[in-house]
Amino acid sequence: MSSTNTLKKHVVLVHGYILSGTGSNIYNLNVAQRWKKQGHAVTVVCQDRLADTYSWVDEYIAPEKPVPSTPPPYGSIRVVVPDIGSLLPVYVYDEFPSVKPIPECSDEEIEQHIARTSDTIRRVVATGCDQILANHALLSPVNVSRALRSGDDGAASSGVSFNIKIHCSAITFVLKPHPRFMKYSIEAFNHCNKIIAGSRHVYNLVMDVFKDSVDNIENKLVIIPPGIDPDLFMISSDFQASLTGFRQTLSDAIKSDSSGRKNDNMKAQFNNSDLLTLNNVDEMLVRRSKAYNQRVCDADLLERFPTIKPNEPTIIFFGKFLNTKGVGELFMSFPYILERWPTSRLLLVGFGTYREHLEVMLEAMVTGNMHLFQTVGFAKDEKGISFLDSQVDVPKYFKSITDVECCRITITGYLNHTQLSLLLPLCNLSIMVSKFSEGFAMVNVEAMAAGVLPLSVDHSGLADILSMIDLDNKALADVMRISVANGGDYGLVDANSLIEILPHKFTQALEYLYPELDFNDKTVQTNIRCKLRELAVNYCSWDSICNRLLSL
Repeated sequence: MSSTNTLKKHVVLVHGYILSGTGSNIYNLNVAQRWKKQGHAVTVVCQDRLADTYSWVDEYIAPEKPVPSTPPPYGSIRVVVPDIGSLLPVYVYDEFPSVKPIPECSDEEIEQHIARTSDTIRRVVATGCDQILANHALLSPVNVSRALRSGDDGAASSGVSFNIKIHCSAITFVLKPHPRFMKYSIEAFNHCNKIIAGSRHVYNLVMDVFKDSVDNIENKLVIIPPGIDPDLFMISSDFQASLTGFRQTLSDAIKSDSSGRKNDNMKAQFNNSDLLTLNNVDEMLVRRSKAYNQRVCDADLLERFPTIKPNEPTIIFFGKFLNTKGVGELFMSFPYILERWPTSRLLLVGFGTYREHLEVMLEAMVTGNMHLFQTVGFAKDEKGISFLDSQVDVPKYFKSITDVECCRITITGYLNHTQLSLLLPLCNLSIMVSKFSEGFAMVNVEAMAAGVLPLSVDHSGLADILSMIDLDNKALADVMRISVANGGDYGLVDANSLIEILPHKFTQALEYLYPELDFNDKTVQTNIRCKLRELAVNYCSWDSICNRLLSL
């Protein structure tokens, strides 16, 4: 619909996966919703077969249905799911129907996926569109490139330009270790208009990988950070109302779907002491994590969730439970935090195959069973990688906790963004201690928008936000920055150093928020909350980000 109204466009968003969870999924959800709110017509081409259940989706075209011949109305979202058969190529294995890691796919399987997906995209473009945004370096960009071109010479046939938004996983997990797939990215990069990096780290990564194979790449690359929804992530003016609202959303979610994890059920089914006699500990724990639905709220979370008090220092991790995220090391450090701050709380919000590792490690801390803790923490996956960094000195840092102290640690499981937006403002601090490179510090910005002080290691894409704050308020940036030695399994974070530093960092942050260490006196914290939100909104508001995307 090349519209005569230059203010409104039909934009097509191509994302090969789903529209919930974390990372690029949430990025695409937010971009689609914001463009809709701005009055644009939006078509999302993805593989989310639950999209017809989302309240913000106005029209859903299932794989077996034909693509409509006309575009969606302005101010609406149409989701189109291509029929890709029984194979969904992914970067790393995940619990999702028909997935197969791209490195395990044959050229024939990849080409078949491209042909099926590009055919659907071609039909979407035929409805009339103004602009396309393809996500990741694989495979959505080549799907779009093939859809827009025809003939043996690859001549452009549609007149529609497309841009590519880079998320790091395709490059990190596929292209760098398996360069035979580079040809698909190079093909798309050479035909696209702009390549969008979310941070200086991602910009440098793309330049490093593609500078010798993509024409004019230095003029194609631009930096546009991801955004936050300032109307969703907000400072709470009423602590109790937010807590009550959060608990109500849990109640509603559990009533709607109670297939999530139940602690009593897991204890009845599995005996943790049996793990000590097994050679395949990681495999068994991953199998446990499949005994319930990880993509919904825990079925018993409402009864397990503590009544947080405004004067309890609370730190939150939210994201996916991966061995790269440093959650195990954070876990090990928290007993030392409790030793200094006995009323503090740790909330672990997330999902993933390492959920059950955390649950067993928590039990081991309560029972004082260092052998069980070590067995689970160092259990190797199919790639020979463990949840804890292999260099962690467990005998030195393992610390038992009491039942009372255990109640200060809550593993919530999955929370959607609405639930998270109510929980975040109840916290004092958030934490990001990834041991592996990250494209951008989205969780840190979301925390800031809610007035929560984020503590973060300072590497890769995480450094961009810290550098931005350095320019505005160096003292604030210094408190946020976790300066840790390089090293460990991924070369970026020395895990032993991290475990030692975190209790001191927690204390420094509390002293910054509460100079008199009176947690009932919110004067300074309130001012800092407002400053954090101001910085987040000014730097990463979705309205301005989405306008920039459309201006390319």
